[in-house]
Amino acid sequence: MGHNRHLSETSHDFAFSSRLGATLRLLIAVLPTLCAAFNLDVDSPTVYSGPSGSHFGYSVEFYLTNSTGVSVLIGAPKANTSQPNIAEGGSVFYCPWSLSQSHCSAIEFDSEGDRSFHVNNTDLQVEFKSHQWFGATVRSHGNTILACAPLYYWRTTKDTPMSDATGTCYLSINNFTKFVEYAPCRTERGGPAGQGYCQGGFSADFTKNGRVVLGGPGSFFWQGQLFSATKEEIVKAYYPSYFLLSVAGQVETRQVQGSYDDSYLGYSVAVGEFSGDGTEDFVTGVPKGLLLFGLVSILNGTDMKSMLNFTGEQMGSYFGYAVAASDINKDGLDDLLVGAPTFMVRGSDGRLEEVGRVYVYLQRGALDFTPSPPSLTGTQIGSRFGSSIAPLGDLNQDGFNDVAVGSPFGGEDQQGLVLIYHGHARGLKATPSQVLAGQWASGALPPIFGFSMRGNKDLDRNGYPDLLVGAFGVDKAVLYRARPIVNASASLLVHPSMINPEEKSCEVSNGNETMPVSCVNLSFCLAAGGKHLPAVLEFVVEVQLDSVKQKQRAAVRRSLFLHSQQPALHRTLKVANGARVCQDTKIYLRGEKEFRDKLSSIYISLNFSLNPGAPADPHGLRPIINYQGPELIEQKAQILLDCGEDNICVPDLKLAVHGDRKEVYLDDDNALTLAFNARNEGEGGAYEAELYVALPPEADYSGIARNNETLSQLTCSYETENQTRYVSCDLGNPMKSGTSLWAGLRFTVPRLRDTRRTVQFELQVRSKNENNSRSDIVPYKLEVAVMAEVILQGVSRPDKVIFPPPNWKVTKKLLEEQDLGPLVQHVYEVGRQRG
Repeated sequence: MGHNRHLSETSHDFAFSSRLGATLRLLIAVLPTLCAAFNLDVDSPTVYSGPSGSHFGYSVEFYLTNSTGVSVLIGAPKANTSQPNIAEGGSVFYCPWSLSQSHCSAIEFDSEGDRSFHVNNTDLQVEFKSHQWFGATVRSHGNTILACAPLYYWRTTKDTPMSDATGTCYLSINNFTKFVEYAPCRTERGGPAGQGYCQGGFSADFTKNGRVVLGGPGSFFWQGQLFSATKEEIVKAYYPSYFLLSVAGQVETRQVQGSYDDSYLGYSVAVGEFSGDGTEDFVTGVPKGLLLFGLVSILNGTDMKSMLNFTGEQMGSYFGYAVAASDINKDGLDDLLVGAPTFMVRGSDGRLEEVGRVYVYLQRGALDFTPSPPSLTGTQIGSRFGSSIAPLGDLNQDGFNDVAVGSPFGGEDQQGLVLIYHGHARGLKATPSQVLAGQWASGALPPIFGFSMRGNKDLDRNGYPDLLVGAFGVDKAVLYRARPIVNASASLLVHPSMINPEEKSCEVSNGNETMPVSCVNLSFCLAAGGKHLPAVLEFVVEVQLDSVKQKQRAAVRRSLFLHSQQPALHRTLKVANGARVCQDTKIYLRGEKEFRDKLSSIYISLNFSLNPGAPADPHGLRPIINYQGPELIEQKAQILLDCGEDNICVPDLKLAVHGDRKEVYLDDDNALTLAFNARNEGEGGAYEAELYVALPPEADYSGIARNNETLSQLTCSYETENQTRYVSCDLGNPMKSGTSLWAGLRFTVPRLRDTRRTVQFELQVRSKNENNSRSDIVPYKLEVAVMAEVILQGVSRPDKVIFPPPNWKVTKKLLEEQDLGPLVQHVYEVGRQRG
């Protein structure tokens, strides 16, 4: 295995070119190449800011102290420190949380500059802390903090032309009272063939009992390596004057055959119990393994032996870039989540588009996993969906743990997104319940909001876990606190549900006049409860009558509240946590002449919300409603009709039409009267019955026929709809069963064309009933003809001839016409008589 083999390789597309070659590219690789967990409070997040250009927010972590509770740790790997002669050594900031401030201060893990050996009267620099990216990885366990510098270099011998990027980490013990270094890759096995390019601390985690797990993806020609030791073992082995420290009890993975080179084991790390022995195991991503398909390995938590591998489905997807473990389906077993942020799908044009994917594997038993379909797939090209995965705990208090997925280049302006997914019995819900968007615009370096995340800690002690998100492109970190959830439900009841217009049991006042009206009872109830809520919750309730009619601009409300004579009721209700409150009122039916629609139901809707004017809880947050049913509660009442027990009228509409002419003539006004007979021969009334007459383009409506006492006088209107002109006439509301009505309409047909031989009217009786609502269409056809009075006039030349002429004798034999006499011509003209 040659030393230069890896130095000259071209990195995967995650990498940036740099003067340090593949060694530095390993770390920079994490910078790409350029609707419920609804309760995270996006209106008033806490924003932490770090020094400009420090990459503040590259890593984020919660920190639990005995005195102040949970605080925030934020890594800034390019920050300058007070260490002498060190440029951009990197730092970790401690940010105590409170409602009133978000101040951060740097933790002094290491105050020294680069150390040197004095050899032959010469000081030989043996370590290089400038640009070491200290704070690129930060993790905590109780009051212990682990912070790492993956690009820390040290020189093994004076003859080494380049130093080794072994990486190093520091532990802060007992609330900053003791600091010890942990550098498991700083060994005598230098260079790329050994642990010289290890970049230890590239990834890290703690087990529940406080055991440290470190990933170093550069060991052994980038096969990668994992290390683990207890905090006590690390502290015991630490001796500040020694560079090479052996930690008794440390376990680590070993070098394997060359076919595993360039795999990056240790690129990502998580812990969980998967073997069934009660000891937490280690999960590590190997994103360039198996010919770039990537894999994720579960290693035994005792001896680091490989127990199970998961393989990526697509070459170059960076499967294993991020890993996480959490019991998301509430079966008591840790499940596994794997990010593949460069996973590609085919777009509508057939081209491959990089969208990213997160795989979910549900644990069914010891080392027994079932993929949970469907995988979560990003929707935006180049968003790097799945770059980070953060277990959130039970964010919405439904009994299932939830998960956040980072999409650091997502959003229309690449501002970065974090998507929240609910856990449930079958895994994760396919659609996010909430999407958090970075609030900073994309500049020369995008904000990279969502690159780092931590959850599952209740920072403000309100009973709900919170989420911390880094945006190191703008040197920010954002804390989103979870709002308490109110499980609320409402009910609505109308009794009786049928309003009888004939029973007028209530009264309303109209000025000085009191009128009897038909009314029914309306009651509504509101129940609310939840965890960690105020003792009393305040709601705003709105009830709307005829809510469907409200959406129809021309429609008239048919019912009103009795006490206010208004179509809406507004109330503020106070409900004790875990209790139910009900209220009663009455609604009444307006007079029959004030509306036409008697058939359709009167829809009554109720919606409710928490009173925005109510005071916030002691944590400065306002609860949010988790609706257990529809957000809009609806009931309906019906108007009692004369239609039998089922209140359903079934008319039988008939129509006959007669006209006073069968022909119409060109260039004439063609006055026309159509008489019709409309009948209802069914068992029930036809409501909002009307005669509908569709006019041909050649015709105009003139009015109602009034010169015949046997014809009924109607109310008709002339309308145009979608270039169709029609006449509609009211036939009754209802047109009762047995009705037979004669009426007449007058028209003219002045716009005839000689290209058409007929003109046709179409007539129909229509109603709003659900059953048998229309008669057959009856056409009335007129023939187009021509009628004209003509005159015939002419002259003769000569105008008169006397025959025989005087003294006419036949003297010879007649052989030609002129032998008889002069020629007579007659000229005639045929014309139309005018006037």
